[in-house]
Amino acid sequence: MITYVDTSSVLKLVIDEQGSEEAGLIWDRSDAIASASLVIVEGVAALAAATRGGRLSSPQHRRAKRNLSALIDEMSLVQVTEGLVVEASVLAEEEALRGYDAVHLASALLIDAALLTSADSDLCEAASRRGLHVANPLTR
Repeated sequence: MITYVDTSSVLKLVIDEQGSEEAGLIWDRSDAIASASLVIVEGVAALAAATRGGRLSSPQHRRAKRNLSALIDEMSLVQVTEGLVVEASVLAEEEALRGYDAVHLASALLIDAALLTSADSDLCEAASRRGLHVANPLTR
């Protein structure tokens, strides 16, 4: 079973916050983990923003970046191709999704993921409408 993780779920594994325990359980129970390659830039940007905003100290930021890198090494990454962008554009319009969320959904559908996990309720609802099982680590 392939579990597709978006950036919001991955970040819960590297920053201790609401939903971290649930995200860890989802990760641990998955046979295979995948995400779009943009998880790298989204993750690094979010960690930098958390540091700028005072949520992470410099040592916490360095540790979180190392942990993010280790998690990414465990994932299968879906490359963002022209075809994927076209499909994501359709999903963005039809499902009223933000751009990167549409890329995540298009990627999950492309690889026939059995489960999509995200802390974004709009993405979870769109994925459910598209036939995917969803797990939001913020809901029990």
